Amino acid sequence: MGNRSERKSLLIILSVFLFVIVGTYLVTLFARGYRPNFQGNNLTLNATGLLSATSKPKGASVYVNDKLITATDDTINLAPGSYLVKIIKDGYLPWQKSVNIKKEIVFQSDAQLFRSAPDLSPITLNGAVNPVISPDNSKIIFSVASASATANNGLYIIELNDILLSLTKNTPRQIAVNYPGIDWSKAVFTFSPDSRQVLANFPPRSGGVNYLLNLSSPVNQQTLIDITPRLSLIKADWKNQESQLVQIKLDRLPQNLRPLLSTDSAKSISFSVDDKVLYLAATDSALPTNLISPPPAQSTQTQDRQLKKGNYYVYDLKDDTNFLIGPQNSVLNPFWMPNSSNLIFVKNQIITAIDYDNTNQVTLFAGNFNPDVVFPWADGTKFITLTSAYTGAAQNLYAVTVR
Repeated sequence: MGNRSERKSLLIILSVFLFVIVGTYLVTLFARGYRPNFQGNNLTLNATGLLSATSKPKGASVYVNDKLITATDDTINLAPGSYLVKIIKDGYLPWQKSVNIKKEIVFQSDAQLFRSAPDLSPITLNGAVNPVISPDNSKIIFSVASASATANNGLYIIELNDILLSLTKNTPRQIAVNYPGIDWSKAVFTFSPDSRQVLANFPPRSGGVNYLLNLSSPVNQQTLIDITPRLSLIKADWKNQESQLVQIKLDRLPQNLRPLLSTDSAKSISFSVDDKVLYLAATDSALPTNLISPPPAQSTQTQDRQLKKGNYYVYDLKDDTNFLIGPQNSVLNPFWMPNSSNLIFVKNQIITAIDYDNTNQVTLFAGNFNPDVVFPWADGTKFITLTSAYTGAAQNLYAVTVR
């Protein structure tokens, strides 16, 4: 009797153990994308791939081969093959991409959606002359030369941060008035590589003097000293700082990629938040494959590893993929949209956004604006440009909300 009880207990234990093993195996297969398929009286497990459809903002419709499937954020099982994925939300420009789904691999479609009708908010009200953004994108310096509000004329700075634009935050702050013989609207401004100082250069017709402004100290007539005799030394020091910043960026890149990049300035090399690097090719050359070990879910978008001098490219440091953005003479002042993998640049007098792999090119703003003044905003929801409300009006800085 005891033996039968022991055998029964052992059988139960073995059954539970077998159930756990089989259950775990089935759960593993399910997680890897395998799905049951009933054909007649036969049951088979078919391998599928996974499409993780996410978007900012959330709640967009997901279409696969023009068929509505689900809403973001969701994961979809698809048989291996090529698909056209569209992500659409009312009030936003559509996003779409051709993807190649592979079995047991998760493809991430992270759609950054842009508003179809951007919202413009003025940052300045009395005009903005010669605005320049700091290398770290943390501040903008400019001058005001208003004929109707002369009391407001002088030198201004805007501290950029991720606080929402309002009447009391992120507003211009006057750091110097116009002094006798000093009209700041006549100066050309250059930030130091560390963004802590500004060189104000007055051309010969405006006196030919140079002032070095320390942004951590008050600017007044007592601190304004013509540094023209030391100008060459200051520029040499800044060039050395620039070289150090470039080297720091180069150290993050694969060894074989470094000689192919332009190192004329730190702006020639810039990183996104997720380890993608925008760079300007310094020479015609072939970019070797497998600079790093690519992941199983490597992007299947068309690459361009035949580099042409003077073209912008994006290399993905996690994916070992390389994408052509365009020639330097048509892709003006490109920069990463903060907190995303989107690039913004000026092309044919149009402010344009694209995904890092040169898909989903959209127009954000067109018309009358200064193509040299298109700056990122810290929270990634807007950019800044210099434009006027109507023909003949003074140009002001505007925040253009696009996300």
